[in-house]
Amino acid sequence: MDIPQPAQVQFGVAQVAFEVAIAAPQARVWRALVEETMAWWDRVFLMNPNARGFVVEPRLGGRVFEDWGDGAGVQWYHVIGIDPPNALMLTGQLAPTYGGPATTTVQLVLSQRGGATVLSLSETAFGRVDAKVESFIRAAWETLFETGLKSYVEAACARERS
Repeated sequence: MDIPQPAQVQFGVAQVAFEVAIAAPQARVWRALVEETMAWWDRVFLMNPNARGFVVEPRLGGRVFEDWGDGAGVQWYHVIGIDPPNALMLTGQLAPTYGGPATTTVQLVLSQRGGATVLSLSETAFGRVDAKVESFIRAAWETLFETGLKSYVEAACARERS
C-alpha cells in the first residue's frame, strides 16, 4: 500500500521594521492607536469589510480583533506587553488569507523626537512565510501607519488647535 505523503510546506521567517514620524504629542498618537482605530484603519485590511469595529483592548491579556457584531468576528492578536503611552507588544496568527499560516509578534514603540512622535514598528512572523509575504506585511503596515494613522492624527491635531 502506497501512503500519500503530506505536501511540503516551506517554513520561513519574515522580519519587518520601520519608523514613521507623526507631528503630534505622544499621548495623542497613543489615544488614536488604541481608542480610535476605526477612524484610520483601512477597511481593505479587514477580513470582513462590513466589520463594525477594529478593537484594541489596551491592557495586558487584551485582544485586538474585528467586531462583526452579534458575537462574531476574528481575533488578530493578544496583548502580551503594554506600557502606556510608550509601547504595545502583540502576538497573533497570520491567516492564510494574508500569506500564513504563521505566528507573528509585533512591537510598537512611541518616542518623542524633536516636535514629533516617532512610531517604531518591528514584526517577526514565522511559519509559512517568504519574501512575498514579508513584502506584503511591510506594505500593509506602511499603508496603515503612514497613510492611515499619521494622516488621521495630524489632521485631528490641526482641528483641535483651531
